[in-house]
Amino acid sequence: MTTDILYSFRRCPYAIRVRWALLICELKVEIREIDLKNKPLDFLNKSKTKTVPILIKKNNEVIEESLEIILWALSESSKQNLKLRYLPDDKKEDIFEIINENDNEFKYHLDRFKYAARYKDSNEEFHFRKAIIFINRWNELLAENKYFFGDNPTIADWSIWPFVRQFKIACESQKRTNYLKHSIKNWLDSFENNIKFKPLMYKYELWASNSGKNYFPSN
Repeated sequence: MTTDILYSFRRCPYAIRVRWALLICELKVEIREIDLKNKPLDFLNKSKTKTVPILIKKNNEVIEESLEIILWALSESSKQNLKLRYLPDDKKEDIFEIINENDNEFKYHLDRFKYAARYKDSNEEFHFRKAIIFINRWNELLAENKYFFGDNPTIADWSIWPFVRQFKIACESQKRTNYLKHSIKNWLDSFENNIKFKPLMYKYELWASNSGKNYFPSN
């Protein structure tokens, strides 16, 4: 295998943050866009978790966690000092702590707010109010700095903004208002209005075992 392969789903926030990291690190991979309701056998055979994203390295090693793929991208990039810039040693503990908070706490309430019908006895309003606690706490951090830990983004910003975007989409679909305060709204806008957002969200045809190869980014 001559190219690393990324199994992805366009709207999945975990896949979005991995694709964002690949763009920043200027890495090109073969991308296989899959239907999560009809997962191809090749994907199921390679993935223990059966969820996206997963990365198949050129040596056939499989990386299944999105954060691990981000760290791999930092280490593989030919750009200079990326790891020091986006994962500074003096902020490392705080960075992993806030990512863990997002992945294990905020995401729990986000899912039960956005997809309340999927969860038995889920109280949509309760989970909205729990999610907004995190949103407001992050807003306080962003009121002090442009990004979570200063004037420059870190992998914490990369890892969390796709989930805040998903929260925004859920609020819009329910016609809620004033769900994002000024600082976190500006922070999210800085990603959604970034020149890289269009290639990030490029719509690929679904992959099948007889498909031709597609690459990310597409140009």
